[in-house]
Parts: sequence; C-alpha cells; structure tokens
Amino acid sequence: MSATRLLVLGVVRMEGYAHGYRVGRELMSWGVEDWANVKWGSIYHALRKLTQEGKLREFTPQGDQIVERTSYALTEKGEAEIRRLLRKALRTIGDDGAMLGAGVTLMTTLKRGEAVELLQERVRLLERVNCTPLDAEGGDEAWGRPEHVRALFSLWHYNVEADLRWSRELLRDLEEGRFTMASDSPRAFGLPPVDPPSSPPEPLA
Repeated sequence: MSATRLLVLGVVRMEGYAHGYRVGRELMSWGVEDWANVKWGSIYHALRKLTQEGKLREFTPQGDQIVERTSYALTEKGEAEIRRLLRKALRTIGDDGAMLGAGVTLMTTLKRGEAVELLQERVRLLERVNCTPLDAEGGDEAWGRPEHVRALFSLWHYNVEADLRWSRELLRDLEEGRFTMASDSPRAFGLPPVDPPSSPPEPLA
C-alpha cells in the first residue's frame, strides 16, 4: 500500500492536478501492474484514503461539472507524505521491491545530494547485513536447524549481495552526475509542472 500511496501522490504532483482515470492511466503506462502489483481498484482506494487524510484535496475543474468528474490536488500534508515515503523507500532494505521501485521512479524529485546520502545509508545497511555469517561451522548439529533451511539462508544471502551491488551502481551513477535531479532542473521527472495547468486549483491548504 505504501508504494501505491507514493506513486499516486507522485503522479498528482507531477500533473499539477488530475482525476482518477488520468492518475491510473499514467501509472499503468509505467507498468506498475507488473513491478508494483498496483491495480485500478487500489489506485482509486488510495485516492479516497489520501483525501480523507488531508493529503489530497478534491475539486472540480472548470468544464468538468457536466461530467461530474472529480480531480485531486496535492496539499502540504501530501507533499510531506511524498518526502517521508520517498526517503523510506530509498534507504530501507528488505524484500519490498514495489516500494523500492516507486522510490527509484520518483527519486529525481530529490536534490542530488539528498539522494546520494540516502543511497549511502542503504549501502551501509546492506554491508552490515552482508557480513552476517549464514553458515555455522561443525555441520548440521552446530547449525541447529534442519539441513534444508540452509537453502533459504542462501537465497537471502544472494538477494542481499545483488541488492548491494545494484545500490552501489546506482549510487555511483548519482555521484557521477547521471540523471536529471531536482537540483539540476525544475523540469526533472516527477516535479510539479513548470507551466501552470489550464485550470489551476486553489493554493495548497
């Protein structure tokens, strides 16, 4: 759910404002069904929940009254939620690939230095985990677990190693100046539109 929340908030922000179908259409074009298990139903659920929490605000743009189509705009609480979830996604290790994918998708909305710091923290955490021995010396008796459980520990070990290698490569790319970040251009991917929408909502509440 956290990944869906981050992605939904991110699309509303980058569009300036958007109705539910537009949010869903944009996310589906990113392939979120495959890598984040985001469905149309979960998108609309997230829009309703975020509105109830005061992170999105409903309004009807001029011209949409006829079709009774509700649009959504980001609030200050929503902006803070994006920042919280984005930082969590980039620095937290674990098996939530959907959350990490959402974080990487929207990381360009951060200043380069902040993104570098978050990836450095991720690498440090993974390095500590990677140093944890997975096997005990002395055979299965010293191991103290059924022999087949070693296979699970091996899977965990390989996943951590792959994550560490990937995180180091992404960190290196950021440090070398790759990708257009928020500190490079106001048109970085995921930032609010430079040109105001044709029917702008009220200011953030």
